[in-house]
Parts: sequence; C-alpha cells; structure tokens
Amino acid sequence: MKKVFVWCNIVIITITLLCSSSNIYAEDNIIQELRVGLRQLYEEKESITVNNKVLNMGYVVQDEYISEQVFMSNDGFVFRAATSDYLISINSFDTYDKANESVKSLKGQGYKAYVGNASKGIWKIYIEAQNSDEARIFLSKLNGKDGLTYEKVADNGCRTIMELSAGECLVMENTYQYPQFSSMSNDEDTNYIDLGDRQYRGRLEFGRYDESGITAINIVPMNYYLYSVLASEMSPSWPIEALKAQALAARNYAVYYMQKDSKYPNKPYVVCDKTNSQAYKGCSVEHPNTIIAVNETANKLIYYQGEVIQATFFSTSGGHTENSENVWNGTVPFMKGVPDIYEMQPAKKPWIVELTSEEIKQRLANYSIDIGDITDVIPMAYTDSKRVIDLKIVGTQGEHIINKETIRIWLGLYSRKFTLVKEDYSNKKMFNVMAAGSFVKVKNINNVYVATGSNSSRKLSVNDEQLIVVSGHNIDSIPTIAGKKDTYIFVGQGYGHGVGMSQSGAKGMALEGFTYDEILKYYYKGVDIK
Repeated sequence: MKKVFVWCNIVIITITLLCSSSNIYAEDNIIQELRVGLRQLYEEKESITVNNKVLNMGYVVQDEYISEQVFMSNDGFVFRAATSDYLISINSFDTYDKANESVKSLKGQGYKAYVGNASKGIWKIYIEAQNSDEARIFLSKLNGKDGLTYEKVADNGCRTIMELSAGECLVMENTYQYPQFSSMSNDEDTNYIDLGDRQYRGRLEFGRYDESGITAINIVPMNYYLYSVLASEMSPSWPIEALKAQALAARNYAVYYMQKDSKYPNKPYVVCDKTNSQAYKGCSVEHPNTIIAVNETANKLIYYQGEVIQATFFSTSGGHTENSENVWNGTVPFMKGVPDIYEMQPAKKPWIVELTSEEIKQRLANYSIDIGDITDVIPMAYTDSKRVIDLKIVGTQGEHIINKETIRIWLGLYSRKFTLVKEDYSNKKMFNVMAAGSFVKVKNINNVYVATGSNSSRKLSVNDEQLIVVSGHNIDSIPTIAGKKDTYIFVGQGYGHGVGMSQSGAKGMALEGFTYDEILKYYYKGVDIK
C-alpha cells in the first residue's frame, strides 16, 4: 500500500517546452544517433587534444559511417584551426598513401608540406606559407613541377589541421563535408575517444563552424547518450523507477529537438552538453543502474494526443510544480502544476539568498535597467503554487517590474517560490497552534511536537532561518530570520523553473512504490507512454 508522506526541501534542473506535431508512434521515432555539441569544455578552443594512440577517420554516407583512413601516433593527436596561407594541389589522389609520397618529396626540399583531405576519397597536397607573398613565391617555383599544379588560398574560415607528430599533419578542408573520428578499440571498456577531462563513445567531429576556435561535436548512439545523461542529471543511487522516469523524459527531450523543433537552428548539433539542454558528461559517468533504466525503457516515449512531447523536468519544486503559462508564454495542456508532496528528500534544501540594494541595482544594470538607487522590492502577485509572478523594484529614479522566470534569472535565485524578508519584517516569535479544538499561542516553537502520518509524534523541525510547514497540497516556508538594513532576504524553496517533472519528487514517489509510468503520468497530465 502506498503511503502519502510529506516533508520539505527541494532542487530543479532546467530545460524548455512544447508539444510535437505529427502522429508518429514510438517505433517510428527511434533515433539511432544524436549530434551533441560539447560546449562545456570543448567549444571554441585554440586546440583540442585527443589522447588515443589510434584514430579511425571516416565519413557518413547515406547515414552509414564509412572508414577512410587509420592514423597512429604515440603522442596522441592535436586539432587546431588552420589559418595559414596554403598552396593546394589542383591534382587529387584517391588514397592518403599516394598523396603522402609527394608530400615526402616536398619535405625533402624544405617545404612544410602535408597531406590534406577535401572530402571522402579526395586527397590533396597542402604547402604551408608564412604569408601571401611567400605563397606566391612557392607557386612560381612549384607550379607544374612533378606534374602537379597548385592554387594559392587564404584562410577559408573552415579549414582545420590535425597534428600527428612533429612535422606530420593532416589538413582538413571542411567546406563540403566534415570527417569524423572514432576509436579503433574492440574492447567495450576502452572503446571511446579520450579528450583528457572526458571520454566519449561514438565518433567526434572537430570544426571551426564559422568561429575562430575549434569545437568538438559528439556523434553518439542514443542509448550511450542516455546512459550518460541519466547519470549526469540524477544520482544513479536513486530508486530505479525514478531513473526510468528520467530516462523517458531525457529520451523525449532528444527526440523532440531532433524531429519537432530546433533548439540551436544555426549550430551543427541538435543538443549540447550543458544543463540548458541536458547535462552530458561522456562515458566516464555511466553506471550500471543508469544502463538498466535506459535499457528497460528502450524506445519508449511520452505522447499527448498521439504527439511526442517535450518532457521538461527540473531538480526540486519546493512542494508544488507550476503551470507552463506562469513560466513561459504558452499554455501547454499537459504541463499543469500539481502538489509535490513526495519531496521528502529534496536535492535542494530550503535556501536563503541575501541581496543588498546595491547588488540589486547592479543586477538590473546587467540588463540595461537603471532606476537609480533601490529603495524597495515588492512582490506584486503570486501563482497558485505560491511562486512570485510579478516583482516590482522601486528606485530613486523610477520603478521596474520583472516577471516570471526573469525574476529568477536576473536576481540569481534558485526558484521563484520565496518569501521576501525586508528590514521591517516582523520576526515570527509566536504562532497559533490548534490544540483540543481551539487555537493556543505558542511563543517557544522549539518545544512544539507534531503528529506524523504513522500516528507517532516528533519534535517540530525548525531553525533560525525558516519554519517548513507541510500540507496536503503544498510545502510552505515561514521565515524566522530577522530583516537587515538595506538588504533583501529571499527565503525560499525549490530549484529551477518548476514545470513538468520534479526529479526530487520522482525520487520520493519511487520510494513510496510508484512505478515510472505512474510518476510520469502524475507530472504530465493526460499523456500516454508507448
């Protein structure tokens, strides 16, 4: 029998929302591979080092990866932008080895010559020059020699170079198609590309993508991606049913942005590895429990009226999730706020953020808002879940109202579920408590005991900052902290936007015996799982 227990503390993790647009069922929505931008550690870098000793370079042709050339290096490989002027042979070779024979001859003549790859099956010779004038000199000396003709080219904004060893490099043109690199290991435990801080399954692509530095993109099988995302977003030690619920939410997120909408329309990847997509840390964080959770929910997705949804989730609600329209601009029928009373072990405990008047002034200035010195901060309206929806900030030169998620983002708060304590706040030293059918006043709440759901009693949980009160539909925070001069104290609960599934709530529900599909259908109203 499932019991309803309640307590408090909470956490969130961000994402975005919307539903999908075509009546496609799960078997039609299976995505084999996903392009993930590795923005957290490997975006626009001067160079990226691969520690593998062997790399397989190839191209994707008609959705199939075809090997082109295997490279070996005792020192690993370094990728960087190729910004020099070059002579490029107009002649092409059908293999790396044939092009390399001419390169060896040119090196023997003192030139910085490299094999270059223009696209699949097209190998050329690249001769590096210090500047355009030197390139012109080289051109006059080499054109027509040994049956080869050249053209002088400047930086095209795409070209990259891979250093194999001292003096030996591969230039990649990248104007038509980017090559991809994979490990050559046959051992599952070592079949990854090692970038030092993180290791990745699947293949990696290194490009400039119209930027100055090098960015890495991971082309990874969906299940491997989810093994890592699950371990990055939720503790593998949490109950398996919570992990399964998270696995479906994460799979839906990836499928939604692969098929229904574009989160990064001008980027060469579908999602990235940061939390504004889904946290993804490569294969080193994979855990047996996350693998089980992904495999046992393989190919299952969440639908609303036959359409794949974007299943948003977050860390902790603080006692009640939120309607989509109170966070973003659109009303989504399956994103309705619900009591989150199973958050008995929230990932984010109740919190306090103190901001001085000067700090609030500076945070407004970060968004080009200047209303002079701050004289007051006033919550103007609350949602049914008790999140602040409009916050007025008063200054000596005017006032400004911020609303919805702007409040949390601009002020750097964990959530919008807070009570504001100002200098004139009356510290709660006395409370009315129901006893024997009538209210009595209690001055010392440290001596108050409460009844639990198991017909026992325990001492009231309270500290010097806030008192947590749990009801059947929410978890409330009553500040017990004193106000300070020229300081605004935000006493709150929860972490994140609050729309969709609370990860802490999912954990609590799983601990009480709910299955992953029951958890999902509680947070996403009216959905089907198939």
